[in-house]
Amino acid sequence: MPTVEPLDRNAVLGRVLIALSENCERLREACYWAGASAMSLEELHHRGSFDLDFHTRKALLDVRPILAEIQRAFPGSFELISVPDEFGSGFKGVLRLPEMEGVTVEVLSNYEDVPARYLVRSRIAPRMWRITAQRFLADKIQCIAERSEARDLVDIAAVLRYHPQLTDEARQIVRSQDALILIERLVAWTVASMREDLAAYQDVDAGDALQARDLLLGWLREGSKP
Repeated sequence: MPTVEPLDRNAVLGRVLIALSENCERLREACYWAGASAMSLEELHHRGSFDLDFHTRKALLDVRPILAEIQRAFPGSFELISVPDEFGSGFKGVLRLPEMEGVTVEVLSNYEDVPARYLVRSRIAPRMWRITAQRFLADKIQCIAERSEARDLVDIAAVLRYHPQLTDEARQIVRSQDALILIERLVAWTVASMREDLAAYQDVDAGDALQARDLLLGWLREGSKP
């Protein structure tokens, strides 16, 4: 199967998103399009993305009926690679539409209800809700405290560059985190480690991640002053 180039990959993601929104009512009504693919394809255009993430709008929703719906809508075309647990908290699979490369689709049950103000209608698939830049930014700052992936810093830099009006809110979110954990995560990143971690993203400049790291560290230092 031929390799899909970055621009073609975006088109594939859009086609799969539209197919899901048109054929899976339960997914469309219960979930929203989350993650970097939503922001990159519709607003930021800052880096490539490789999958489609959907989160439930209500907390602790059992997503197994959504899995069954996708399997009915696309018989034989959805390869399940991560099965739901006993609570139905999430699943992951690869959806292959005719004559297209497969797209990884992940559906996760949220740990909290998502207020309507954090959702907007998708431009690509208007029947589907998607995450706002405000919510995406908050999620990405939380990700910094929970995992070590330089792409999260790239995403933060892109949001603040495109939406500078969110800078003050971002500063407050950073200062509400556990400062010791966040500082430990941030200072562990070097230019070399960022470049290595971002090697799969050929359209990304590690300098953006470095800039975001230094910005967040600066806010944390400001917050620690008496």
